[in-house]
Amino acid sequence: MLKLKEKVLGPEHRNTLSTRNNLAGTLAAQGKYAEAEVEFRGLVNLYEKAFGPEHPSTLATRNNLAALLDKEGKYTEAEAEEREVLKLKEKVLGPEHPDTLETRDNLAGTLLHQGRYLEAETEARQIVRLEEKVRGPEHPSTLDTRNSLANAIAGQGRYSEAETEYRNVLTLREKVLGAEHPDTLETCFLLATCFRAEGKASEAKALAQRAADGARKTLGLEHPDTKKYEQLREELFADQE
Repeated sequence: MLKLKEKVLGPEHRNTLSTRNNLAGTLAAQGKYAEAEVEFRGLVNLYEKAFGPEHPSTLATRNNLAALLDKEGKYTEAEAEEREVLKLKEKVLGPEHPDTLETRDNLAGTLLHQGRYLEAETEARQIVRLEEKVRGPEHPSTLDTRNSLANAIAGQGRYSEAETEYRNVLTLREKVLGAEHPDTLETCFLLATCFRAEGKASEAKALAQRAADGARKTLGLEHPDTKKYEQLREELFADQE
């Protein structure tokens, strides 16, 4: 389909770029991060050429690239990209636009992954308030940010508080997204790690097992998240031997 659109419409046509963007997103969802990064970088260049650096589609693609860099562990590069995109989105779209909030949430996640837990918590709390106002308390993006907030709290060793937040997010994600959605399984995994830190071995094992089983079915055996969940499950069961 992409080759045909490039031939008929040209590589810079809006429909061609949309198909390439879908391809890049599919590669990322499959855990093929290196391939997806190459695709997203090429897309950013094409969008900037075709529509300009401040066009919403250009900014959306840069946002996707930054999120992918974070997944690859390239946190410094991801943070720099997110901060640049955030400034442009605030200028073009406004500080409360859903796309602006999405980039702020990604930035909070990148701060978290760098171990900057207090900064991440401060950012996440501000975003949650805005998302609840703009999108509502049960919107998937609001739940994403609450998940990041719980991570930031747990990173500071406040496990009881983090457990409460994870439980609330898990309940809402099950309601909104379903029990086997990748985001729901992610919260299962994170709550399992929280239980482990609290010494609640049986609860941790049950949730780790659920996350691993669900990821194998939903994401496939080779997905990075599946492997991560499997590793936690194996570690928890080994701890009991």
